[in-house]
Amino acid sequence: MAATSSSIRGISMAVGTHAITSLENLKAFLGLTGTSDDVILEQCIDRATAIIESYCDRKLKARTFHEFLMPFGDRTVKTEEFPIVSIDTIAFGSQTSFSISSDTASTDVVATVGFDGSTLRLYKVASNGTETTETLAASSFATTSAIVTQINSSVSGWSATLTKNAYTRSLYRFGGRGVIDAHARLEFPRDNVSEYRVDFETGRIHITADRFPGIREDDARANRFPAGFFPVFVQYKAGFETVPDDLEQVGLEIAGDIFRERLQDRTLQQESLGDYSYTQAAIADLLAERVAKLDHYKEIR
Repeated sequence: MAATSSSIRGISMAVGTHAITSLENLKAFLGLTGTSDDVILEQCIDRATAIIESYCDRKLKARTFHEFLMPFGDRTVKTEEFPIVSIDTIAFGSQTSFSISSDTASTDVVATVGFDGSTLRLYKVASNGTETTETLAASSFATTSAIVTQINSSVSGWSATLTKNAYTRSLYRFGGRGVIDAHARLEFPRDNVSEYRVDFETGRIHITADRFPGIREDDARANRFPAGFFPVFVQYKAGFETVPDDLEQVGLEIAGDIFRERLQDRTLQQESLGDYSYTQAAIADLLAERVAKLDHYKEIR
């Protein structure tokens, strides 16, 4: 069977923030002192990092994550990434941050609002069949008040009303809501949880509070996640703040192999490494002798 190309590509710039090793360490590993190959070496590091993280199915260098997690059991959620370094927020329930409506609802054939966590999508079909789509990238707006201001000042045919300002990353996702006869409400968690126990190594968080906030003390649901509640929002930092020596060593070896392959391959000598695609077979070869070391860092839960 013909090998398929991998989507893992290098980056024509400095080593990524979350790279598994540094340019200085790779040059020392390869015995290089000059700077003429620095750009290629940086690409090799980023590529090696991507290969290792893909194999381990996790992010390895510490960074902040924002996740909506479905609880299992009575009081436990499990983060996607680990080990946990710190937790900033645990919250659940819901309250309205802002609402959106169509200014032409009386003549719209279709008018919907959707949010997938990264993009707010406003879609409508006018009475003459004309379709329009407006999109706003969540990453461009730290708070929901900024989104409301943008819609009201720059998005034709739509209006937004702020109820309570919130962190944009904490908005619940939804596929699409019709707004011809109603507003679309964008909601975020209402109740913060402050009493919990964390298994830092595995990412399990167990709520230890006597009862959940926002629920009456005599309610039987007070000691567990109530049925029908929204997913639990967790903002946390996870990953290795200092990459373990054996893991960095694998990164150095793979980055070194990629660099040496470039020296031997005329094609790679004539084009940017960032434009070169590795086949799955080539990636398998890079990992072949290092799987035993990396298996320790794969999903362990």
